[in-house]
Amino acid sequence: MQQSRSVPDWMIILNRIRVPKCANASAASRLNFLQYETILLKRTSAERNTHHRLKNSSSSRNWGLPMSDSRSLCSLLLAAFLAMPSFVVFASEDYPQQQFVANISASMPEWRPHRAYNADEAQILSAVYEGLFVYDPYNLDPVPALAESWTVSSDGLIWTFQIRKDAAFSNGDPITAAIFRDSWMNLLAPSQAAPYASLLDDIEGARAFRTGTQADPSTVGISAAAEYTLQIRLVAPAEHLPKILCHHSFSAVHASDLARTEGSRPDARYRPVSSGPFIVASISDSEILLEKNTAYWDAQQVHIPSIRLLVTDNADDLTRGFNRGEIHWLAGASKIDQVLDATAVHITPMFATEYFFFRTTWGAGADSAVRKALLLSVPWEELRNSYLIPATTLVFPIAGYPEIEGIENSDIPQAKKMIEAWKADHKDASTELVISIPESENYTALAGILKSVWEELGFTVAVRTTPYSRYYNSLRTDDYTIGITSWIGDFADPLTFLEMFRPDSSLNDSGWSNSEYERMIREASAKKLSKDRYAKLAEAEKLLLDEGVILPVAHNPSLNVLDMDGIAGWYPNALDIHPFKFVRFTQKKPLPGVALLH
Repeated sequence: MQQSRSVPDWMIILNRIRVPKCANASAASRLNFLQYETILLKRTSAERNTHHRLKNSSSSRNWGLPMSDSRSLCSLLLAAFLAMPSFVVFASEDYPQQQFVANISASMPEWRPHRAYNADEAQILSAVYEGLFVYDPYNLDPVPALAESWTVSSDGLIWTFQIRKDAAFSNGDPITAAIFRDSWMNLLAPSQAAPYASLLDDIEGARAFRTGTQADPSTVGISAAAEYTLQIRLVAPAEHLPKILCHHSFSAVHASDLARTEGSRPDARYRPVSSGPFIVASISDSEILLEKNTAYWDAQQVHIPSIRLLVTDNADDLTRGFNRGEIHWLAGASKIDQVLDATAVHITPMFATEYFFFRTTWGAGADSAVRKALLLSVPWEELRNSYLIPATTLVFPIAGYPEIEGIENSDIPQAKKMIEAWKADHKDASTELVISIPESENYTALAGILKSVWEELGFTVAVRTTPYSRYYNSLRTDDYTIGITSWIGDFADPLTFLEMFRPDSSLNDSGWSNSEYERMIREASAKKLSKDRYAKLAEAEKLLLDEGVILPVAHNPSLNVLDMDGIAGWYPNALDIHPFKFVRFTQKKPLPGVALLH
């Protein structure tokens, strides 16, 4: 998932913070990212009082959070990666529920799940659509949803799913195996150019149909064997398939929505037909109202009656609303140094990486020798030193995944020699480089660093900025040398990053094509043991790094503002995805030794 539509204020503040660097950050952060809890950042009463005096000074850049040499924000985050869960809070079933108010995004989402691309949209669509599986809100394991049960053949190639017979859309129409077949075939249609379609390439015939080399839909291994029996045939075993199928792209979509071709933003006359726990009740310029779907198969387990999503980027108003108790969750804009209850600020390690990538189908970026020389000239410490968790690799280090040598060495004299040799062999080659970035103070600073060192190598370097609303759509065009993105894993597996660089991947903005890389990814999918699969994926990542396709910058954390003492079913997790189905209000627990005044 694209991390966000725009860089939030807190991320820019975060990137300005200077904290002690941990030389062993990568090693220290190796973990089973499915098993940790966020450290709740707390203030003493004295710190709370000091905060009110300092919040308008330069000290506010630390968000009003206690910082010291011995307990820097960096160490807090790394400790959070290594911490094990110690408790789970369960809400009383009869605790009074109310409307849940949140700010997820400053723009309207793309309501078609096959087209939705970024993390904000994924969060919102978790309320409206559902597939065979959903994410467990605590550990991200696949939880059966519209799939009541499933079996896998002994060779791992045939998966058979039994669809719940009580599953229905919000308009009462039944959700059958044919619904899933048609939904997935629509996702694979070449005319859709759906961003996540290539995640189904393990299905027999899916890749050929998606890329237009085979037009016959009957060649795709997706079939409705019976009214409520969905069967898929794979080209190789894929034990990780349920993880992938948690994604919103693989939801059950009503036929009327599959036929929809107009723009992404619905007007007052349009409502998506819901297969999930909530329906779209109303939409205005400033908010979206979702109401509980009474036709939902598991409606008894959906506790909150409605969700009001505020569509704005006014951080001051949103923060004031949270402080007054009018807003329950801020996932978009906020002024975290003005949040009165610091325990409500959750900074969470995330399965995410921010990186530059070369457009390998245009200009000098098409030549691996040039890419490697440009990478060798980068002052990595300067580029990464404002980040809490600098990245030298693409895949965030996780338990069981082999450690590989990352990109961190600079040698400008050697880089100059390599470029001089390249120019001698390519006398007519263009020395123009275009760095494409979204409008952002932070990205402008990073681009400035690259521009400075690459001009020393004799290149003419232009920095082109594009509004966020158009930036990511612009990355498929051949008119830039290097772009930047911040990517959150779509499912809990290294493949979620490596998939993006397969030659025919629908997520491959780099345009890089390498048959050896593709072979490694396919061999990994056929491995039955996770350790063997991870080893092969690590080989593929090493090849990607050695070919100079990407410039890893940082592993970004997420930030959410939410009172977890009064909200149950919401847990910090590595994908920063929080299915609304599980969210509910719970009784707050009084603090020991504190009298509650009424």
